Amino acid sequence: MIINKQWYEKQLRILQTVLREPDVVDYDAHSVVEYMEQIHSNCIIINGGGIVDFFKHNLVTANPNPFMTKEDLLKDLVEAAHKKGIKVVVRVDFRGVDKKIYELRPDWFAVNELGEPKVRDNPLHSAIFQPCYQSTYRNEHAYRFIDVLFEKYDIDGIWENSYSQGGICYCKSCSDRFRKETGHELPRGGQFTDSQYDEYRDWKAACVMEHLRDCRAVVKKYGDEKAYAAEIFGLYHDRFKSDGHDLYAIKDHFDFLVTPLFTANHEPMNGPSTLIKFLKSLSPDKTPVMLFGHLGTNNDLRYISSAKQETRLWMWEAISAGGSFWNCIFNGQHPGATYDRRNAQLSSDIYGYMEQNEEVLTEQTTVAEVNVLYSRATNAVLGNPNRSKDAYLTHLMGLEQVLNDQHIQYRLLTDDKLSLETLRAAKVLVLANAACLSDPEIEIIRTYVSTGGKLIATNLTSFCKPDGTHRPDFALSDVFGCSFTGSVKDNSLFGYQYVKEHGHPLTQGFEDTELLASWSDQYLVRTNSDAAQSIVTYVPQIFPQPPERSWLRSYETDYPTMVLHAFGEGESVFFPYGVDRNVWLHGHNDFSELLKNAFNYMLDGQYLIRSNAPLSVHFSLNKSGAAQGGYVLHAVNTTAAPRRPVLQTIAITDLELEIQLPAQATSEFKVLHGEPGIQLLRTEPTPDGGIKLFIQIPKIEEYVGIYINAI
Repeated sequence: MIINKQWYEKQLRILQTVLREPDVVDYDAHSVVEYMEQIHSNCIIINGGGIVDFFKHNLVTANPNPFMTKEDLLKDLVEAAHKKGIKVVVRVDFRGVDKKIYELRPDWFAVNELGEPKVRDNPLHSAIFQPCYQSTYRNEHAYRFIDVLFEKYDIDGIWENSYSQGGICYCKSCSDRFRKETGHELPRGGQFTDSQYDEYRDWKAACVMEHLRDCRAVVKKYGDEKAYAAEIFGLYHDRFKSDGHDLYAIKDHFDFLVTPLFTANHEPMNGPSTLIKFLKSLSPDKTPVMLFGHLGTNNDLRYISSAKQETRLWMWEAISAGGSFWNCIFNGQHPGATYDRRNAQLSSDIYGYMEQNEEVLTEQTTVAEVNVLYSRATNAVLGNPNRSKDAYLTHLMGLEQVLNDQHIQYRLLTDDKLSLETLRAAKVLVLANAACLSDPEIEIIRTYVSTGGKLIATNLTSFCKPDGTHRPDFALSDVFGCSFTGSVKDNSLFGYQYVKEHGHPLTQGFEDTELLASWSDQYLVRTNSDAAQSIVTYVPQIFPQPPERSWLRSYETDYPTMVLHAFGEGESVFFPYGVDRNVWLHGHNDFSELLKNAFNYMLDGQYLIRSNAPLSVHFSLNKSGAAQGGYVLHAVNTTAAPRRPVLQTIAITDLELEIQLPAQATSEFKVLHGEPGIQLLRTEPTPDGGIKLFIQIPKIEEYVGIYINAI
């Protein structure tokens, strides 16, 4: 329930206007607030200062906006916003200063390996000098700066922008403290991502935690209702290697969690839903917020609109997982008063939908039949922003594509929440190339399967220690029913698999073929248990030239590419190659069909949601915090031309759904959003004592939301 909560613990519909220096001229606070009312926004993030100050103060580092005269932007905005019940959070940014400030105290600033000051260039304006993240400027001075803001204005919180610093600083303060606390000199040479910087990265992360703790304390001395937050990077944007901060560690310092995800990066269309699931697993009690922009594409093209239809679907996807929003624009006083106003009202009806249905949309939790483990250690070792080189997130992306295609309800389970209790809350656990597992994690998974759990695993799962060093065999080889032979074959060209077990549920749909597609590295394994079945096996490369010699004497080998194993009271299906990654990067339907069969087998054909909807309609079933038996069903229609960005969705008609709930009857069925005619046709009891709902949706354009109270 949302009662007795601070404002930042409830639904957030945020607008951030990152003002440029000239935007202060004739700043019209009433116009800004009027716009926010139009789009149903309940919070604004506005510039305070740091690099450029948007208010006047007497600190020695003051650098007032040169366009300011006698106006007091913050005073006017706070007064106008509070009259309408809108919260005002002030953005502070201490990552750089003009040269005149640098010259006051050069010892406060970061230096490179050569002892030169670190500078951020801008070809159109003067460069800014970067203070060391440990310096007085970014700590004691920053805290005093925040004090002044609270003393002058009745603001509702602080947004600390860029609280960390990329790379390594060689200033005297860093050198002395690192030597004192570690006994070593600062590392030099090579690339910052090299392992020689690992100790420094860990030490730097501890320094960042120290700063966040202290800065939060400064904010909270003005009242617990004052919010402290910062932009945090995780999942799709891991910054630990470059910046030394880890979302797992820093999440506890912030009052709500905000992670950027712009459409321009062309992550999968379900990316916003995945991001919200990730944040909700990390901190179930904190509001998960997606930072996006209806203007611009991340740091590119900040002055023009993004694709309207894709951006709307982006928002609906986040809503389907229970997310809140942060709409960030980088020019103008507000979106209705800037150069490109095409999307100025884009979020109005969506924010309005959220506001109108806040009670049932707040505190949603996924009703999951599948747990998908997120392995932080694996992403740290194998992840790469270049998706063609990535060896972790692309596995998750391909896996999620299959889950969404089949309308399977799943939870993204962060590894800090891994326990027998959380695993047993769903029918199936999936380890998508969770290579770098610790011994305690492996023991939990082993116990889960041996006591009746169902497991699907892929590629190098459990083959590495948390630091990435290889084990001699899969640590879960006894669970998988197979062992690594030590041989790896490159099947990225001319690769195939042989269907050994025709007629088996795991090879359903392959009755008319002996060969399936293969791609990428194939880790050759052999079964090590009488209870293990080789369902599909490895085929050596069949070279296409010359065609007369393009054949093998035998297509069957002793190396399975799909192993079914009964382990204790449970079962596992193991693919010793990247079948999930192949779904995302290669695309042949054999890979998705194999995974689909694995899920169908493990779930015994029993799904929470069945529908005649095409693969492009994504369903999410969540528990609602509004009532004990409350559920929200979301349907997002991503059906469009096969291109990105999405410019036009194609309406889907005559949808039929069957939903299973652990209840005996329904006391309420309410359409929150959708075309006319949506109705609950009938209900039927299920053999397990639950209820099955039969729902008709005559038409879906973008999104349908339905509230169900089941008793």
